Amino acid sequence: MRSAAGFSLIEVMVSIIILAIALLGTAGLMSTSLKNTNNSYYRSQATVLADDILDRMRANKTAARGYMYNADLGAAPAACAVGNTMAVFDCTEWKNTLANVLPGGDGTVTVDSNGVVTIVILWNGDDNSFTTESRL
Repeated sequence: MRSAAGFSLIEVMVSIIILAIALLGTAGLMSTSLKNTNNSYYRSQATVLADDILDRMRANKTAARGYMYNADLGAAPAACAVGNTMAVFDCTEWKNTLANVLPGGDGTVTVDSNGVVTIVILWNGDDNSFTTESRL
């Protein structure tokens, strides 16, 4: 029985190492889950904000078809639309909301000659984006 002395201590140490690895794995899963939850939240916010500018454009269709809602990335909110005061107001509100709701939020609006609107919303730099197209 002398050869079995200290065997229980080794079993406990192995169990602690296995438990530590399992806890590190759980922490990694929680971190990934939190990141994915935030990305889902920002993507749903981008969807709502794209619908917002589309609704504004549909309410002011003449100005939208006249390219007055076209907005570029990095454009100052007050300079993102031209001409029609309602288009300037809508675009300014939209750009400000993007900046306030999404981290590093910015967006573009492009209307082509067929009345197809392309909206691209970016947040956290170029890592995350949402793009949608619709016809006026």
